[in-house]
Amino acid sequence: MTPAEVFNPIILIGIALAGGLGSIIRFAMSKWQGFLPWGILSANMAASCFAGWAVVHFTHDNTWVAITVVGLAGGLSTFSSWAGAAVQMAASGRRFAPALYTVLTVVLSSTAAYLGLLLG
Repeated sequence: MTPAEVFNPIILIGIALAGGLGSIIRFAMSKWQGFLPWGILSANMAASCFAGWAVVHFTHDNTWVAITVVGLAGGLSTFSSWAGAAVQMAASGRRFAPALYTVLTVVLSSTAAYLGLLLG
């Protein structure tokens, strides 16, 4: 993206709105708890798949890549939600769950992003 595109108010508003929507969806999904924080794991996988798809699908449209990947997928998945959940599990004395959660997040989200590329 050129500097003019980066600071284009339409793109910035689109990113903000899509990011807000993604954050609301992640918040709702985060309520799905169990042995692991399944909702956050699922949100990260969905966002990764969607980002992989969007990068291929919007190859020639930087505006939509920014809005969908940075905005929607960025709001849906966050490193801080993943790290916070892992630390919370560790702080509560659960030793195996945070490690499993971390491995699953990295492996499944990376796989989902690749799947999204294939679907694009």
